[in-house]
Amino acid sequence: MLNLLQYDFFRDAIFIGITLALSAALLSPFLVLNQQAMISDGLAHVSFAGIILGVILSSEPLWIALPFVMLASLLIKYLSSHKQMNGDAAIGLVSSLSFAIGLILVKKSPGFSISIESMLVGNIFTASSMELILSIVITVLIAVFIMIFYRQLLLMTYDENYAKFSKVKVQLLGYLLSGLTAFFIVIGVRTIGTLLISALVVFPSIISSQWTKSFKNTLLIGLASSLVITIVGIFIAHPLEIPVGSTIVVLYTIILLTSILLKAILRRKIS
Repeated sequence: MLNLLQYDFFRDAIFIGITLALSAALLSPFLVLNQQAMISDGLAHVSFAGIILGVILSSEPLWIALPFVMLASLLIKYLSSHKQMNGDAAIGLVSSLSFAIGLILVKKSPGFSISIESMLVGNIFTASSMELILSIVITVLIAVFIMIFYRQLLLMTYDENYAKFSKVKVQLLGYLLSGLTAFFIVIGVRTIGTLLISALVVFPSIISSQWTKSFKNTLLIGLASSLVITIVGIFIAHPLEIPVGSTIVVLYTIILLTSILLKAILRRKIS
């Protein structure tokens, strides 16, 4: 199986898989523990429309999709900040509208050349050099953002009101976090798929929280599990000719269920 590493396309897939795994795991605790995990799913649906619009208007769809999805993320954040509409409603409103527009564009665009199935499940083995570069860029941006604002983000995650009392710029950091999430989602949709990219954000923190209550350990365990599962998923998916994103999600689910079972067994033994 290691012979696969002799092929450029496979090494590129491993590389972009590692960068996406790191990005997702870094974002995970700040979104999941703050009950904002669904924003990644909503933005995945928005990116569907953004990429279709990009295919129609440009030879490089990412340059259209990126600002489109980032603006949508800011709109979701703005709508959810108003008392008249909660976060879930804002995500549902923007994402469903965007997905509907995407489907209309596909139907009405003559000679649309991209398979809808490929957009829904992605294909990491066909990643372009531009996507490789952008995957590095988003990983670095997220890492730097978290390192600089770690304490403020931690306060926002556990107690937003106290963060405001402590003069943390909650609104600004929230918009920046949403923008970075949107950037990550657009790159991930092209490789992991519209339907599955949000799982990469959700699973790391859920798995980590089975074994630790420490935020720092949740982040570290999430990073380790995300890297291992993504790499193993790529190695399993290619020989079996199954989608990489689907394989990774199934592996995540197996690890999560195993963690829950082991935790239950250990509790019984202790009691």
